[in-house]
Amino acid sequence: MEKLSKNNRIANRVISMIIGILVGVVLVVIGSVIKAETLVWLALVIWGVIIIIGNVPGLIYSIANIKSKGAVFDLIISVIGVLLGVGLIISQNQVITVILAAYMIVFPVIRIVLAKANWAEQLKRELLRIILGVVLLIFGGTLLGVGYTILNLILKVIGWVVIGITVVLGIVEIILIATKKEEKSDEPIYVEHNEN
Repeated sequence: MEKLSKNNRIANRVISMIIGILVGVVLVVIGSVIKAETLVWLALVIWGVIIIIGNVPGLIYSIANIKSKGAVFDLIISVIGVLLGVGLIISQNQVITVILAAYMIVFPVIRIVLAKANWAEQLKRELLRIILGVVLLIFGGTLLGVGYTILNLILKVIGWVVIGITVVLGIVEIILIATKKEEKSDEPIYVEHNEN
């Protein structure tokens, strides 16, 4: 595999820096211009779609295996998940948000407890859902009245942090690439001799 030349590596790093800076700028602009209520509404609609899509395979599997005890529990969870996803798309009120957040926290905890011997492995699978449920509970406007303001502030801070880290790391890497001497290949060089 051919190594990239020094100029190509620097160009790649500059392109990565530009992309990182653009992502940071987009986050800062979103945090500054778009109302957090709009962001939360859009996020909840997307979340509802993801919840429905995520529960459809479990719904199909549990219907196909309805005679199994575990399938009945999965069927109940899947139906509740699909209904909550639809409810979240149709209406983003605080009651739906609280119910969905509770669903995302309580049912994963139940699955962790039921896993018994494999609880650590199940915890790894369910931890993201639990965290998302807590985030939904907080930023859905249910626990903190200032949740929207905090969301805008977090987006701005994350945007500036992304820009700062991208610039600093990019400059450091470009300096390292520029000052590093080209490595010589260990392969022997063959020179053709013409004998006349």
